[in-house]
Formats: sequence, C-alpha cells, structure tokens
Amino acid sequence: MDTPSGSRLIGLVGVAKSFALKGHAPCVVFRPTTISLPADRRLAVLGGKSEGKTILLQLLARSEKPDFGEVVTRLRLSPVVNADRIFHRELSALENVRFYARRFGVGEDRLIVAMDNFHPLSAYLDERVGDLSQKQRRSTEAALVAALGFDCYLVDDIGLFDPELIERTFEAATRRGGGVIFAATGARHARRYGDCAVVIHDHTLHPFPRIEEAIRFYERGL
Repeated sequence: MDTPSGSRLIGLVGVAKSFALKGHAPCVVFRPTTISLPADRRLAVLGGKSEGKTILLQLLARSEKPDFGEVVTRLRLSPVVNADRIFHRELSALENVRFYARRFGVGEDRLIVAMDNFHPLSAYLDERVGDLSQKQRRSTEAALVAALGFDCYLVDDIGLFDPELIERTFEAATRRGGGVIFAATGARHARRYGDCAVVIHDHTLHPFPRIEEAIRFYERGL
C-alpha cells in the first residue's frame, strides 16, 4: 500500500488539500501525500469527526479537486454513496436515474429494473429527491452504483446504512472482482466490514494491510 502502481491500485501522488477560511489561516485537511490504495479489497477509512474521511472519498471520486498533486488510476470508481452529491435534489429520483442512464449509455428501463432488484424502489421513484428520507436516498444511491457497475465502490459513513444493504453492496463489488472503500468513524464497523485500512491522523494517511493493526493505531490516537 505504498507505491502507486498496478492495475488494481489507486495512487495519490503528492496530493494536498486545504480549505480557505475567511479571516483565518487555511484549514489543512491533507499534507502532501503519496500513497497507493487497493481497489479490490474492503478498505476502511478510519478517522475522527472532521478529519477528512469524506474529502478523501471525494478526491478519489474526482468530485473534489486537490490543491496539488493528482489521483492516478485506470479503474472506474463510483460516485461517493451517502455524500449527498449523486442526485440533483430538485429532480425526482426517476429523473436522476434517467440522467445517469444517458450518461453511462445504458437503457433506462434496464437500469431501473436492475436497481429495483438490488433494493425495491418503485414506491418512491417519482418523488423529488429533496423530499426523500435519508434512508431512501442512501438506498437509491447504493442501488444506482451497484446497477451501473464499477471497479470500486466508494461509501461514506457506513454505520448509517442498513446492514443488509451494505452486504449487498459488497456482494455486487465481489461479483465484479472489485472492492469497496468506505469511511468509518468507529472500530466496530471497520472490523465488521474491512480487511485492511487507512487511518487519517494529523493530516496524514497511514496505511495498514491488516485491520486490527489499524484499529490499534486509531484507538491510540483517540
């Protein structure tokens, strides 16, 4: 997990990220970092509140740009499920699904059927996304990325999901020979779902090939 090379790796090469704060010094999220992350395993991203777990996933999905450096991979990474950036809130769930069908060149009806097989959605597909419950939105996002099929799925705050939905997401990734990179605040979910981890501590990414080593490091930092 150190060198950004190989067909199933995601490389962060000199990636740094910060946010400007009016009247204050910039808030540093990540210092310049070069690291490789496996895209074919169950990789837990462990970190405390506001330590950059969501930002890391968004950088991998390229929905957030680094200040410096680049994310290097030949793989198809999903949008970040549960970051509230996949769907337009003013459109219905169905209109959003149709947009993604056109974007990825798949049949609308086929995509809707595949999503409904993953998780029943017909009861609220016509509703405006902004009116859906958080559970309904998460389920619809997970169903979309599973139905479209990616080499690696990105999931934020895994503890908020129904366990059955998460298991289906992992199963979908396994069928494609891919993996899941997911954010976890606590050791319980990292241990339950992960087999390796990266810990965010002091604006730095610390990789661990074994989950228990990561948890020990993470809990010492707490």
